[in-house]
Amino acid sequence: MADLVQQDLPKMINRIITKIRTDRFYLDSLILTLFTILGNLFAFLVNIIYTWTLPPGQYGAVMSINSLINILGTVAIAFRMFNVRETTELASKGLYSKAINVSYKFALYSFAFLMITFILLTPLYSHLISFMNVDYFPLLIALIIIALTYLINITSSLFQSLKMFLFLGIVSFSYPFIRFVLTYPYIKVWNGYIGATASMLVGIIASFVLTSIILLLNRTNYNQSTSNNNDEKIELSYFVPLIPIVLINLSYSILNFGDVIFSRRYFNEIATDIFAIASTIAKANLFVIIPISYVVLPRMIEDLSTRGYRASVITLFKGLALAIASSLAYALFIFLFSDIILKIFGERYLEAKPILFLFTIAFIPIGVSFILINYSITFKNWYFIIPLLIADLALIGGFMIFHSTFEEMIMVDLVVGLLLFISLILLVTFSKKPKPLTPEEVTVSEKITQV
Repeated sequence: MADLVQQDLPKMINRIITKIRTDRFYLDSLILTLFTILGNLFAFLVNIIYTWTLPPGQYGAVMSINSLINILGTVAIAFRMFNVRETTELASKGLYSKAINVSYKFALYSFAFLMITFILLTPLYSHLISFMNVDYFPLLIALIIIALTYLINITSSLFQSLKMFLFLGIVSFSYPFIRFVLTYPYIKVWNGYIGATASMLVGIIASFVLTSIILLLNRTNYNQSTSNNNDEKIELSYFVPLIPIVLINLSYSILNFGDVIFSRRYFNEIATDIFAIASTIAKANLFVIIPISYVVLPRMIEDLSTRGYRASVITLFKGLALAIASSLAYALFIFLFSDIILKIFGERYLEAKPILFLFTIAFIPIGVSFILINYSITFKNWYFIIPLLIADLALIGGFMIFHSTFEEMIMVDLVVGLLLFISLILLVTFSKKPKPLTPEEVTVSEKITQV
């Protein structure tokens, strides 16, 4: 066995290196994967800075703000996909300058629309502040961050259209890295979670500026002879097919982040710190599930075209089995080393130990459902919207009824997650043969978790 490994392992490594060198697809995938891993690492380190530097009661507040940003920022996926469709066609014709102009025009219109919308919603903010138990200024910063999230998604998607994947990786990495650099000094200056949200704002502004600088510097390299002065119309009708994708991702984001927001409603500030840290660690399980999803979905598309729908579904179920096994292994790791893990975040977070393992187990059905959500998008199975919306209503209703203890809220997560997972499995089992997305659409759908 050892001889076999010694003989085959070098050959396998050599084949991988050859593929990376000779096939641009593998090189681009490697670049984006490395930058994504590094970005996730710095995002994790930011959480450690939060727990060690924020005063008691404020970690839950910043994670509540972060949850709101993640939920509302999810809709930016549609804006990103729309811009890719608009600019890829122009880039394929050599109209690179026009593609950049269309992207910036769309970004400007989108930002103006969002800011006007936020201004019109001003009367509702007092109720949201009361519900989330946060101050007005951090909420205002959060709204600006959400608007800028759309800007950065639109402009950075140009790198995808123009096949500038190295720059796409750099820009996607820049936000978590800048946040990591600024979080500690900003918290010290503002003495609290206002500084934490301010570091997010500066980070995303810097990321957008970096994107703009890179595009402007590279613009002179494009052949402008094929351009003309006619304005390119933005076909808003392209938004219509993106509506189900938006609904699916928005619904799933509510399932992922809703519990932290509701915990601020029903528990005191210091208690929500404990709930938020347990939630953060439990949901880190997604970092195990997401890579499995990225491997399974392309294989499913290949099996569908070469071996038939039944083979592709079998591949999906194998991926789900692997995700469940990996999730249980992660839960076992949490069970065995919960003390060490919590001490990394600070001694006072040891209070989360009684609920940490339960939370990790409870989140497995929702986490593993990520693979099914991506399946529904890749194969255009829009029936998934129905159980997701029902799950959202059940989650919200469950939290409103059962919130006396953390355990009650965690059980709501578990029950809703199990019912959702079973419903999605049944939908896959009894669905007709699907029609997958185009390769361009698949590429964009794989960016869902990076928004």
